[in-house]
Amino acid sequence: MGLRQAIDRLSPDRVTEMTIRETLEVFRIHPGRSLSQADVARRLERPEPLVGAILSALTECFVLRRDGSDYVYMRDSATDIEIDRFMHRAGTHSALVQSNLAKFRERYGYK
Repeated sequence: MGLRQAIDRLSPDRVTEMTIRETLEVFRIHPGRSLSQADVARRLERPEPLVGAILSALTECFVLRRDGSDYVYMRDSATDIEIDRFMHRAGTHSALVQSNLAKFRERYGYK
């Protein structure tokens, strides 16, 4: 199990992908620190049900660990590599979408 399996369990829309990315960034900044679902949702300014679904998927696939009602990210080399790959792919995809949107607006005169 790993990050790929967790992502496959979630909705493939852009908002979910951005929220996964932001969630992973929060936990990588604070390794070993317990964060609740409400803490993560507040930091990301995202709805708690979406954050909860992501945290559950990450926990079920052993990316995060459950500590009571909180979640903890313990550094692991294999998981770090998988997260780095996802972050790079998501960042590249986001940049491509923004570039295509800018080209469309330029071509058709939308501001």
